[in-house]
Amino acid sequence: MAPDAGGPPSARDAAATRRRILDAATAEFSALGLSGARTAGIADGAGANQRMIYAYFGNKDGLFDAVLEHNILLVQTAVPFDPADLPGYAGRVFDFYRANPHLVRLELWQTLQRTEPMRSSPLIRSAIEHKVAALEQAQADGLVSSVLPAAQLLDHILTLAHGHPMDAGDAGSWTDGRRDALAAAVAVLTGQPAGGPHGSDLIPRAGAS
Repeated sequence: MAPDAGGPPSARDAAATRRRILDAATAEFSALGLSGARTAGIADGAGANQRMIYAYFGNKDGLFDAVLEHNILLVQTAVPFDPADLPGYAGRVFDFYRANPHLVRLELWQTLQRTEPMRSSPLIRSAIEHKVAALEQAQADGLVSSVLPAAQLLDHILTLAHGHPMDAGDAGSWTDGRRDALAAAVAVLTGQPAGGPHGSDLIPRAGAS
């Protein structure tokens, strides 16, 4: 390919090559993990020269970190955070992972094969801190239960939305019924109605039949 064959690539070519490498590495790492993936296979999948992986990412570990950061931030961007409707937010995270089950597998590989959490990434840490601050304000405004500190509450919501690790590769197990159960569980944690700010409360009330 032209960007890999001759002189220095243009900025547009470099960005396109980097994106193809990230896409190919996402598929390779989600299937095989850090240890099982091979840079030669990633380069073939990207239609790029293998040396470009080292030019852009340093080594396979650096590429794995870049893939994780890219995909986690993709979730952050694709799913707007709404502290006034946390059951709905959890459902939308669930929907995104149901449509992209390889992202759940990537995060499981990270947990298994890397000792340093991805929260050490400045971009990911900033995104999490923004959500925690929004949750703290919502708790102060009485919109969210304060039974759990905001950071722990966010952890619980995201853990529930990710689902059971044994189902990570089985998109068929991510049913609408499971999504409804997720909304009900987050409603219990947050004190918000599972149907949204103006929806019906799906949590049985005391004395209800």
